Amino acid sequence: MELTPDWVVGFVDGEGCFHVSLQKHPEMTVGYQVLPEFVVVQHERDMPVLYALKRFFRCGVVRRNHGDRYAFRIRKLEDLKRVCEFFTTHPLKTKKNVDFQKFRRVLHLMGEKRHLEREGLVQIIDIAMTMNTASRPMLEKIRRELEVG
Repeated sequence: MELTPDWVVGFVDGEGCFHVSLQKHPEMTVGYQVLPEFVVVQHERDMPVLYALKRFFRCGVVRRNHGDRYAFRIRKLEDLKRVCEFFTTHPLKTKKNVDFQKFRRVLHLMGEKRHLEREGLVQIIDIAMTMNTASRPMLEKIRRELEVG
């Protein structure tokens, strides 16, 4: 299956997700690790498209997500930068482009090592809270913890 850039844009507009989460990590200077990722989840019958996306972007992994769902994920920063270059050159057409711009901003802040400082991490959390509504309560808790500490 050969994918074209226009097809990838349309498919990701409907099925893709730009996500930023945080994980407690005592060895990090601020106590948390920032985990940005680009994800596409599909039913197992559509796994060939996930492998086609992996070939298209030349990175990432395809693994079982849960049950009969599989996910194509990209987590390495250098690979995520390539994904950002692609979607900058080939813009998404839906509201997903707004999340993509926020995601790109988080990667930029990480590139400046701002995630290693309390203020930068709070800035990243504020951006992530506008993207990942399901993660908002956990992100708000971490933000409060950082403000107190």
